Amino acid sequence: MSKISAILISSAIAISLSGCMSNSTPEVRAFEGLPQACESLKGGSEIDAVKVTAEKGKVPTVEFATSEAGASVKAPLASIKSTQSKIVREGEGPKFTGNQLLTIDYVVFSATTGNQLAANSWNGSDSASQVFDNQEGTKLYCDALSGAKQGSVVAFALPPTESDPEGSLFVIELKKVYLPHATGSGKSPEAGFPAVVLAPSTRQPGLVQPNFSAPTEFKRATLIEGKGELVKKDDSITVHYTGWVWSESIGDPFDSSWVSRDAQTPMSPATFTLNTSNLIPGFVKALEGIAVGSQVIAVMPPTDAYGEAGQGSIPPNATLIFVIDVLGINK
Repeated sequence: MSKISAILISSAIAISLSGCMSNSTPEVRAFEGLPQACESLKGGSEIDAVKVTAEKGKVPTVEFATSEAGASVKAPLASIKSTQSKIVREGEGPKFTGNQLLTIDYVVFSATTGNQLAANSWNGSDSASQVFDNQEGTKLYCDALSGAKQGSVVAFALPPTESDPEGSLFVIELKKVYLPHATGSGKSPEAGFPAVVLAPSTRQPGLVQPNFSAPTEFKRATLIEGKGELVKKDDSITVHYTGWVWSESIGDPFDSSWVSRDAQTPMSPATFTLNTSNLIPGFVKALEGIAVGSQVIAVMPPTDAYGEAGQGSIPPNATLIFVIDVLGINK
């Protein structure tokens, strides 16, 4: 190979790599290595025939072949046997892969008559948030959206069922995609903290009972180091967290976003503004300056927790332990 050819090839590689790096924002990098949890969205001729007009800030409209409810000849979209999806407008944010919280705008139509059945305003005032996972109840929606990027508008049709005899056509914008749990590089455990164990499938944290006394000062350590943006004071953030009271037998947590509150309330991450108007001081100390995608453990003495008063099941003068996964910053 001539010297000139070698220089040209090296320059092309450098330009190519530079282009790839410039397209990867910290928000997108935080999702690197995240496995697919739901089946990737699949297309079809019937959904391809649907014309969707989706203008920014307006509820989308649709045009497709319809029929009267109960007609002997079904509309093509109401004759499908499995879910069909298409990306109407592709976003540039991180990819939804399943088992994640989404913030969405939505509109729903009858796949038979084309009548609009439900919608939010699409103006940013009433977006909905829900965890879409591979469990019964949301798996159909998870599979219909999996593979779409944040900022995308996706149209998908669900075939008729006994509870939905006309079938449904959804148009959804993925306003925000959150991590399902901490992702990134694992860090070596630091002395003075209880050991943390993670459930293999969900990555929900648990604690190993420590054989040493609780520290008297605030301590935090990063267990998994994410690649996303750094959290700042007064940011609105979304996290998974679990809290324990430090005792001779730590036992079950006193609070956790990883479990359902009750049978009517599904599990969902928590969202709050990072300041002491909303949170105990130790929680703010634990998260300020931490990257999205990280998991931290923090030990909070009473002065950084609930002090002499305690709260609920937390006794007076309790030292608390929190393990927190930072899933996203809300902008």
